Amino acid sequence: MTKKLNMQLSAEQTAHYLSIMRKKTENEVNQDCEPSGATLRISVCPIFGASLDVEGHDLGEIAFEFVD
Repeated sequence: MTKKLNMQLSAEQTAHYLSIMRKKTENEVNQDCEPSGATLRISVCPIFGASLDVEGHDLGEIAFEFVD
C-alpha cells in the first residue's frame, strides 16, 4: 500500500505565505536577482501535530496527514 503525505494550509496561512513570497520575490527582482524560491520547514510532533515555518516566519499549526 502506497501512502501520500498531505499538508494543508488555512486560507489565512496561504495568504500569509503569498505575502511573504511576494515581498521576497519583489525585493530580489528589484535587485536584479533571479527569484530564489522559498525555504519551508515543517516540524512534526506526534503529540502536538505539525507546524510550518516559511523563510523564518512561523505560520502556525497545519493539517498534516498520511492518506492512501
